[in-house]
Amino acid sequence: MERNDNIFDALAYFEDLAKKNKLCREKGFRPAFCSGPDSIEGVMQEFQKTANFVMIDDTTDGNTYSEGVSFFQRRVYTVFILASYKWDDMADRKEKLNLCREIFKQFVRRMIWDRAQHENADDDITFLNVEKIYSKEYGRYTMSGVTGLYFMVGNDEPESMEYEDEQQMESEWITEEESD
Repeated sequence: MERNDNIFDALAYFEDLAKKNKLCREKGFRPAFCSGPDSIEGVMQEFQKTANFVMIDDTTDGNTYSEGVSFFQRRVYTVFILASYKWDDMADRKEKLNLCREIFKQFVRRMIWDRAQHENADDDITFLNVEKIYSKEYGRYTMSGVTGLYFMVGNDEPESMEYEDEQQMESEWITEEESD
């Protein structure tokens, strides 16, 4: 897992989970990136020889909020775990959905483990919010021949919102005299 400018590199982290998970490897889940749920089918069509995917959304939702005098930047990451099943075979669909559920549980257990291992370290994974992980399963008619689920997990990193001095303020903003 790499870090970029002291920000938790969630994309690399989730890609690494997909690559190193034994069940993902055994069942041929390929890590890939997408830009939101609307681009999933397009990405899947590019890899017609791959039936199973762990797709990491490379866009995030976020907000900046305050906890007393401290500010945080919350980024919410979305990961899709998708498996192909035989068209119109509900038994196969159920089997593949259960597979996706098990991979999800293994990912959550690993996130909890990783965060606990780094809890006292100066590592940004300590801000991964494993206490609240939203997930949603796909219905049988969502995508033709594909089942699975997605989950969303937040990462709340401290964010400095203070100006160190008047020079910093002046370097970012035009003064009244300059705007005329």
